[in-house]
Amino acid sequence: SGNVGASNLTEVAGWRVGLAIGVFDCAVKGTLPVVASGLADQSLTVQAGVGLAAIAGHNWSPFIKFTGGRGVATGIGVYLGFFMWQELLVAVMVWLVGRQLRRDSAFWTFVLLFLIPVIAYSVFERQSGVVLMSVGIIVLLIFKRLTANWALPEGEFSWVRLLAYRFLWDRDVSRREAWVERRSQSADGAS
Repeated sequence: SGNVGASNLTEVAGWRVGLAIGVFDCAVKGTLPVVASGLADQSLTVQAGVGLAAIAGHNWSPFIKFTGGRGVATGIGVYLGFFMWQELLVAVMVWLVGRQLRRDSAFWTFVLLFLIPVIAYSVFERQSGVVLMSVGIIVLLIFKRLTANWALPEGEFSWVRLLAYRFLWDRDVSRREAWVERRSQSADGAS
């Protein structure tokens, strides 16, 4: 997609680099600030705010012209900082099954986003502040999908279609293959 997140680094630099960056985004950017604020005896509201700020800082870093990654790994880290591993486990199992049925990680990540607060509220009966924080994570990650590092496609396009594709599939076109091929051509300088 052209962002600086772990998924793109995996495509460009290999799985080892992508995994290392993904773990860093999750553990250091997401989990560590939440756990540190908890250890500092901050309220649930402050801890949630710290987690949401970590995701926003990752998604729109002022150090790289308010661009960044997609925030998924950092969001997972925030969930882990709140010890929401049960919700993550259920959601990841659904994600894995869905990904096997329909090989589209972005769509199933979208499903996972909406599944976590539902599971947190209905199955594990988390505090309302934690559920609201989960909804805040959804808002940040969906807004990131829609803004796509402020890039617009070249030529004429339908805003409704563009936003629908970004919302559901985190890309500007309907077919994944066309999206990946477009990116590889532009990276090679062919387009």
